[in-house]
Amino acid sequence: MMNLIRITKSDDDRLERLIPLYKAAFPLEERRDIDELKRMIREKPEMYFNAIECDGELAGLFIYWDLKDFYYMEHLAVFESMRNLRIGQQVLDYIALHLDGPRLLEVEPATDEMTTRRVNYYKRNGYEILDTTFIQPSYREDKDAGLLWIMGNGQPERLREFTERIKQVIYRDHYKK
Repeated sequence: MMNLIRITKSDDDRLERLIPLYKAAFPLEERRDIDELKRMIREKPEMYFNAIECDGELAGLFIYWDLKDFYYMEHLAVFESMRNLRIGQQVLDYIALHLDGPRLLEVEPATDEMTTRRVNYYKRNGYEILDTTFIQPSYREDKDAGLLWIMGNGQPERLREFTERIKQVIYRDHYKK
């Protein structure tokens, strides 16, 4: 059975075990500095950094944001030894039941087999491509922005407003310490 356990303290033992997964699963330009991540876990109540546990074993991480009018799903990663056990599927099923309303996420454009598989995976789970022109600000001031696609569980009327809020809250505000 899969459980999401919200981490709210930067000294949580599970967080220390998840940091290597976070670093391995996401390239430098797609993740925060670890000290910044820990600060945000403590100070940003709208950010939900969750440990994924499966049958009592730490299986991965799932980060999402409750931005009141919609949810932004930021990072989902499962330990290599736990892959192919449908844990990611269980997380998506869980949020479909518990996060009511628009849910948005970013994906890399489908340009090769892996990125195409990822887009198709989300499509099979009820998400559709909503915007192919989204420029993701960098998580780091010294890195360039990048083109990503926005996918969501429906076409929100306020998509442009929501993507601007993602840029402001998720990327820009975290530079303000």
